[in-house]
Amino acid sequence: MKRTRCILLAGATAARRIRQEGLHQNQFSTLVGASGGPKWLAISQLDRVLMGEFFKGRCESIVTLGSSIGSFRNLCYAMRDPLAALERLEHAYIHQNYTSSKPAPREITATGERVLQSVLGERGACEVAGNPLWHSHFVTVRGRGPLGSEKRALLAPALIASALANAVSRYSLSAFWERVIFHSGTSAAVEFDSLSTVNTALSARNVCTAVLASGAIPLVMQGVQNPDGAPLGNYRDGGITDYHFDLRFRHPHGLVLYPHFFPYMVPGWFDKGLSWRRVRGDAMASTLLIAPSPAFVTALPGGKIPDRSDFYKLNPRERIRYWNRVVDLSRGVADDFYTIWQSGRAADYLIEVGCDEAPHKLPQLRAA
Repeated sequence: MKRTRCILLAGATAARRIRQEGLHQNQFSTLVGASGGPKWLAISQLDRVLMGEFFKGRCESIVTLGSSIGSFRNLCYAMRDPLAALERLEHAYIHQNYTSSKPAPREITATGERVLQSVLGERGACEVAGNPLWHSHFVTVRGRGPLGSEKRALLAPALIASALANAVSRYSLSAFWERVIFHSGTSAAVEFDSLSTVNTALSARNVCTAVLASGAIPLVMQGVQNPDGAPLGNYRDGGITDYHFDLRFRHPHGLVLYPHFFPYMVPGWFDKGLSWRRVRGDAMASTLLIAPSPAFVTALPGGKIPDRSDFYKLNPRERIRYWNRVVDLSRGVADDFYTIWQSGRAADYLIEVGCDEAPHKLPQLRAA
């Protein structure tokens, strides 16, 4: 197999269909976007290829599901000019500017809102809420008890308690958090069996607040109080319950396309240090995951993709230069995916994930 700057991981059902039919847009009914903050910059060029080429001329409806930065990215897919929206998001995100190296949650929240407003403009919220083809689903969580507070003395211990309970059982999160999905369309097209979940209709009045809440990291940003049309409460980062998603959700008939910055998935925010919680192949049956190859990431400046630590380790000028460089280099990931797709030989590049395998442990990935 030729070495490429992107890898294609496929579950059994997805691999079988791609081998039989080749790779084409109508196979996919669902597009997933993960949490991860600046990590998304490593696939922003891949988003451009998907928006501008792969899904060009789309006639059938498609569902998007995202949390945190995945919601920000998916927001762009549902706008009238998605490529222009993504350009605005990328520029505003990279050029975030703060008064100190440790800004207060209020300042970070205000910056996040400005980023969203620059993407949406005057008509963007209406375009997203009313898009007849791209049906958006933005995941947030509503904190229970002290997790609804903005007081650090109450919030921090409650976060620790929910993290400890999650280490015992992921299902315990329902005692601390309620997943709230803001969806366009007449009803939610995605259904979860795990954790307490409420579905709320997306409207032009709550698009901005829903997406802002979806990325509102506790203790880093303020929560969003009482979004329009949703149950009363303080709403925060959807990555708490669905960081990379466990993929065991019901979605419209068809395959799931998952442009991701990692070749593995962590179900929830508190699972990042729990290696046994990584999503395994059985959950990926209908999923095609596209990610930068480990070799590509190793060759990036610093040997990694961007993350939130860059805000603290680099001064603003260094960070902006580094992030822009990663975006430039990530064209290689997008170009290789485009070449694979256009060649008609996508099946030759698939790495099939078996039912009991964790993608990050596959020999092909270690060898890369």
